[in-house]
Amino acid sequence: MLPALVNKKALAQVFSKNLPKYFPADEARMILSDRLRQEDYDSYFLSLFLWNTGARVSEALSVRVDDIDLIGKVLRVTTLKRQGHVRVIPLQNGFIGEIALWINVQGIKKGDKLFSFKRKTAYNYVKRGCDLAGITDKRSHPHTWRHSFAVNCITQQVPVTVLKEWLGHRDITKTLIYTQILAHDTKVFMDNIQF
Repeated sequence: MLPALVNKKALAQVFSKNLPKYFPADEARMILSDRLRQEDYDSYFLSLFLWNTGARVSEALSVRVDDIDLIGKVLRVTTLKRQGHVRVIPLQNGFIGEIALWINVQGIKKGDKLFSFKRKTAYNYVKRGCDLAGITDKRSHPHTWRHSFAVNCITQQVPVTVLKEWLGHRDITKTLIYTQILAHDTKVFMDNIQF
């Protein structure tokens, strides 16, 4: 259900845009392969982090160990496009284990950043994972993981208002672009309707 006060002009602009580039779930799993995990754990973990959080790469690179609550299973992310805004993203058990392993393997201490590299290195890590999976198009970019997270959530029926908060969007019309993916395969909805 959409909020009643959605700017009609902004909404029309959203639905006239092309869907952002993303990795469907099967491609995401191809990229996050055991081979990548074994050959380049840095590439693997960064891509896994972006896939599981929907964070922008600059936000991910700003995350500190203190921002992760392994017991409460949440990540606090400072939204860089909204001054002073911190959003809370729930984390799944398997991903919590990967974060704990990363912290241990990297020897990261409380207060340290989760990632010690810069944006250019992050881009190269994502490209490496895509190359190993045979994905050599323009989607080989960290921001594609953000779009992939959003599309994955929408296709699994996460309410758009919840996704808006997870992504840190100020305006819901920015989040609504991801609902376009649902128009491509509406059969799943009909299969679940009871008459």
